[in-house]
Amino acid sequence: MPRIQTEELLDRIANGQFQTVMLKGIQRGTFCMLLECADGIFIHENSDGTMKEYPKLEFALAWLKRKTAVTTVIVDVELWRDGKTK
Repeated sequence: MPRIQTEELLDRIANGQFQTVMLKGIQRGTFCMLLECADGIFIHENSDGTMKEYPKLEFALAWLKRKTAVTTVIVDVELWRDGKTK
């Protein structure tokens, strides 16, 4: 999946050049941010090229609220079981 650095991500959001902002849960419990645009879906990356991970959903939402005017975010959390039955 193509990656996008913070400056470009914020520019696209500010200019309305996106369809969806999605926070996707990763199995280890962290979240990554995806930006869906007309030219593809991009994953937010750190300046060193690694995937930006948010330890908690609230951290990503607070960052978006502080940096953008986005009012709708899709949260994709896959619930998995540890093999135990109730």
